[in-house]
Amino acid sequence: MAIFQYKRSHIMYRIVMLITHCLITQAGFAKSPGDPAANNAGIFRAAVVKTDITPDQPKMLLGYNARQSKGVHDHIYHRIVVLDDGITQFVLVSSDICVISPSEYDHVASLLLHRFGIAPENFWWSLTHTHSAPEVGVPGLPEVFMGDRYKHPVDTVYTSFVEQRLVEGVEQARKNLVKARLGAGWGHSNANINRRGIDVNGKASLGMDPDGPVDRRIGLIRIDKEDGTPLVLLSNYAVHGTALNAANLQISADVPGIVSEYVEEKTGAPMLFINGAAGNLAPIYSTYPNPSSAHLSQFRVLLGDKILDANRQITATTDKVRLFAGKTIIETPRKDSLGWPSDMGNYTRDLGNGKHLIKLPARFLKINDDIAVWSLPVELFCEISNGVRDRSPYAYTFYYGYTNGWLGYLPSASEFKHGGYEVETVCPYTPDVEKDVKDVVLNYLQGDMKSKISAERLPVNRPSLVEPDEAGVLVLSAEKGKATGPDIKYMPEWKAFGWFTHKDKVEWEINPKENKEYLVIIEWSVADDHSGQPFMLESSAGTITGNVGKSGSWETFTSAPIGTLKLNAGNQRIIFKPGKNFDRQKALLDLRKIVLVPMDKEL
Repeated sequence: MAIFQYKRSHIMYRIVMLITHCLITQAGFAKSPGDPAANNAGIFRAAVVKTDITPDQPKMLLGYNARQSKGVHDHIYHRIVVLDDGITQFVLVSSDICVISPSEYDHVASLLLHRFGIAPENFWWSLTHTHSAPEVGVPGLPEVFMGDRYKHPVDTVYTSFVEQRLVEGVEQARKNLVKARLGAGWGHSNANINRRGIDVNGKASLGMDPDGPVDRRIGLIRIDKEDGTPLVLLSNYAVHGTALNAANLQISADVPGIVSEYVEEKTGAPMLFINGAAGNLAPIYSTYPNPSSAHLSQFRVLLGDKILDANRQITATTDKVRLFAGKTIIETPRKDSLGWPSDMGNYTRDLGNGKHLIKLPARFLKINDDIAVWSLPVELFCEISNGVRDRSPYAYTFYYGYTNGWLGYLPSASEFKHGGYEVETVCPYTPDVEKDVKDVVLNYLQGDMKSKISAERLPVNRPSLVEPDEAGVLVLSAEKGKATGPDIKYMPEWKAFGWFTHKDKVEWEINPKENKEYLVIIEWSVADDHSGQPFMLESSAGTITGNVGKSGSWETFTSAPIGTLKLNAGNQRIIFKPGKNFDRQKALLDLRKIVLVPMDKEL
């Protein structure tokens, strides 16, 4: 696949990374409505990559007190799945790590945005929450709660290694997409127990409460290859990764990892273990000094076999899959006099007079009309997610916890009176938080998300002003562009413009808020025998020119950077059009979007 060749102000700018944004869609500008290829829109594809992130040297372990590893009991991994419905591409990563700061997620999300054009709402990084894996990145909020355990420097070498493996895994998965089918189901396991023991004085401590709230449902999504053989399982179950305690110094993925490896052995396909609302749920064998006393292998039966049972119950799958990824912010009061990490300024708001709000990011994924997944970067108490599931309009409603960072424990309102570790030590919230979360999440599930897929599938072309998002990114989508020319067409099924002649062009009105330099990324498709035609992107700040690189076919969209522009704040126009000497016998490309990413974002 050829990359764009281009120049800016007559100086050659070398593209350092080819981005393969493989969205199978039917571009169709050279095809008649009766052409069989015109029915290729909406083909569902998927891919999975499993990559080892086990260090080969001793590392500081996260979870419990500060301690350094001595050896490896079982390996830890990134497991990465990419879902692609032809328009939306969604990346889900499950990593055998305890917690990360939201700023670490933001950094990796920025890497994926710059290198592949993946929007942050389409990238979820979920952690299994094992307490026997190395630290990754800056401490974030845990340093506010437990500063004494963070007297050692941040391990930047291992953090970079983890980041690199994740980005490489995403790149590989996007190259390996194959036609697929998807199904969902429920299972049940008694492998967890409420861990908040309540004494006669009403005080909570870490222990066991057999009568306390639990969530023992397994939420399962299975993705098969086109021929029906398994490709990947996504298993959602709520349990702390604490079968092993602080005395264990061997690296281990704990319960989630042992169970994942067992299911993979039995099915022949990778499994992403996605933890749920495990804030008050422990494994039934919890905090033992070694794998033997923790009965770690027994969880293959207690939970692994139950996942396999649930998998066998999924008898129907479909290749007609539609995806919608969304997000919203939940603002809720922050505890008085609680400090805040400098790397997490985007996650709080100052109200004055010593009062602050926490800005809690909620993410949503809708799959067809019957599957809804929501996530938060917290250790949620299970009764909250149970309540959301009970009132959800979807047949399958899954909660993915420990996703996209860590913003502390989030207890139910009734548990604040009992205090204990989860409330008094590692919680930044007030009793208002349960209501705030439920109100926003249920409103989104019951309202904003219900009609999303049908509306998103056939958008209309309404030229409108493009404003930067919260990260300063400007997305010049085809829906918001104004097309002029004798033959250019907007194709709603592809969210793209089809080009025919050398006289066609598209322009956007944009409104940057600051004077910045932007990396310019374009998303397009073209048949190989039509590629190589010259293009030109014009702005008040300068011009980028080049030749259209190959994408593989009209049915395959891809993305690549084409240069940089220094734009001043204020309303202005961006124009994309054919360059000089355009071969009139050939089509230029199908254009889906142009993305302007501020260069001051981390690369």
